[in-house]
Amino acid sequence: MPFTQQAGALAGAWRRILRGRAGRISVAAATAAVAGYEYDRHCRASAVARTLRAFWTIAVISADYKLNFRSERGIEYLNSVHERAARRLLACCRDNGGLFIKFGQSIAVQSALLPPPFRRELSVLYDNAPSVPVPQIAPVIERSFPGMAIDDLFVDFSPEAVASASVAQVHTARLRSDPLQKVAVKVQKPEIQLQIGWDLFALRTCARLIELAFEIPIMWSVGEVESRLREELDFEREAHNSELARRDLADLGDSGLRRGVYIPRVFWEATGREVLTTEWVDGVSLVHPQQLARDGWSNREIMQRMVSLFAFQIFVTGNVHGDPHPGNILVRQHPDNAHAREPQLVLLDHGLYVRESRAFRRQYAEFWRSAMLNDRRAMKRIAQSWGMADAGMFSTMVSLKPPQLSSRAHRARKAAESKSAAESKSATESEGKDRGSRRSHFDRQMELKARA
Repeated sequence: MPFTQQAGALAGAWRRILRGRAGRISVAAATAAVAGYEYDRHCRASAVARTLRAFWTIAVISADYKLNFRSERGIEYLNSVHERAARRLLACCRDNGGLFIKFGQSIAVQSALLPPPFRRELSVLYDNAPSVPVPQIAPVIERSFPGMAIDDLFVDFSPEAVASASVAQVHTARLRSDPLQKVAVKVQKPEIQLQIGWDLFALRTCARLIELAFEIPIMWSVGEVESRLREELDFEREAHNSELARRDLADLGDSGLRRGVYIPRVFWEATGREVLTTEWVDGVSLVHPQQLARDGWSNREIMQRMVSLFAFQIFVTGNVHGDPHPGNILVRQHPDNAHAREPQLVLLDHGLYVRESRAFRRQYAEFWRSAMLNDRRAMKRIAQSWGMADAGMFSTMVSLKPPQLSSRAHRARKAAESKSAAESKSATESEGKDRGSRRSHFDRQMELKARA
């Protein structure tokens, strides 16, 4: 059959399909899908697509654990399951960007509760996230300062971002009102406000699915996470937090702490809900330990200053920086010491702060004292006063130590060890299986992590 006849036959068949009801429905569905995708991409910053990607990733990870996480397969095999899950989660966070970068960072610091592959894989999220061009962030600055453009506020505004994080990026500039003052201009990424509702919906839904599938109680924390993330998107709040931390340091800190830690000044004339302007400070981030070593900084001196700083906030002022990951701390040579090497920490990103009451600070100090003395009764009493039934798990979380078996799992293991030697091997194995089935999936995971 000639080509023209074949083409005509195919065209006729296609017209007959379209005239049918099923054909019309298929075409309408495909058209709606394409239109929905384009609307989501151009008008909603791909919020729906990012949510569906998150659901798919969690479903695949959950299925992998349910099907393949079996203790009899050995530690190496179980670690391969963890590695697959961590890589899939990393890919999802990278592809989605925005708040998902922050979600991944939060998971990466839970090294006490999660297997090592999660920390290894997700720690790369502390590096710079993709930035957007200046023309895309210009409207954000203009709506923060009505009637003003970038050039009305700044001179020498850098055409490229010098740093980019999950929800914002930083440019260098000089103030129009004071051209000698170099500043860091933190601008919220334009898509964040469009995505936050969907992202928090995805967080709630995924947390609920994980809790139901694996018996891991995490929904209690979701409400707090949501409220804190919304606070972080208010840069005026961040500016107030930064100034409060500066005042605390000046008024309550000892001379060593005031000399060892610095918090950049805020310039309010160029600060709004989506734009924060502070003085620019040069330094090396803790994300780059090799560079710190090449510069000759002592890890011991750096850690001494870090411990002093956060102990000061936790136990003295009660105004605690809630996001002290390595990317938010710089190390620089003390500007007032031109004769000897003297490190000074620069604390950045004050968007998330926790306010502690005086009563809580005292209880928290008592909790740590009890933990050091192994006073379990006091630890349990204090943890229960905070609404936490499992003091051991709480201690594990805050101290970043390897997990301990729950008391139920511990009693079950001791009961197995005390079984009479006269029992048959098959009876012992059967009892062990029954005992394992009574333990939660979470307890079994914690036992396997402790062995690893």
